[in-house]
Amino acid sequence: MATFREMAYMVLDLLKARSDDAYYTEEHALFIVSKMRAMLIEKKYRGARNSAYPVLSSENMQTLCLPVEPFRDMADCDGWLRTVSEVPAPLTDAQLTVHTVNDLRSMTVTFVAPERMPYVGYNRWLRNIIYCSRSSDGHLYFKGSDPRFMYLEKVTVNGVFSNPEEAARLACELDGKSCDILDLRFPLEEPLVAQCVELAFQELSGVRYAPEDKRNDAKDGLGEAGVIKSAASPASKAGEDGK
Repeated sequence: MATFREMAYMVLDLLKARSDDAYYTEEHALFIVSKMRAMLIEKKYRGARNSAYPVLSSENMQTLCLPVEPFRDMADCDGWLRTVSEVPAPLTDAQLTVHTVNDLRSMTVTFVAPERMPYVGYNRWLRNIIYCSRSSDGHLYFKGSDPRFMYLEKVTVNGVFSNPEEAARLACELDGKSCDILDLRFPLEEPLVAQCVELAFQELSGVRYAPEDKRNDAKDGLGEAGVIKSAASPASKAGEDGK
């Protein structure tokens, strides 16, 4: 599997093969690579033409370790927990899988829509269930009926995030350790890596403006070199037809 650093330098190496001028940095290359990754995953798993979506590969996912704390900013929010850090937005409408971290056993948390959170947790037959939702402020909020729920200190979150760099900063691989994020695994399945690099290279190389004056007539012809007739507006075409 490729790392963040390898993905960035594969793109930069392709750009360097075209020109020795250093126009782009690692951060810029990774930003474009992350955008291309999101597009490829959405195309493969959320494409409009796919009648049956394939099972999402675990290679696209990241696992985050998040401490939680009591949330009592509002009078009616006693008995709620909230993640200390904000959680990166999941890609498209993919839900997150949340588990409690316990020395004895792990429990799956039921992920629900934010609109349902005020109405869950009141069924006495389901008092052991912990509910969770991602709010608009980016935090995960937890609600449970069992009083022992308030002793929860940490959860793990597994999902496909739109910003893999931001998610990598909260990854369980870095939990309590010092490590360079660029050396972590880039969350993309292997068959899509080459295509992601190629799309990022095309995106970066396509924005360069490098006109060439092929006429040696002692005139500055570069001003017209960047004009593409096919990109002319309908209004300009109509004006040319009326001449």
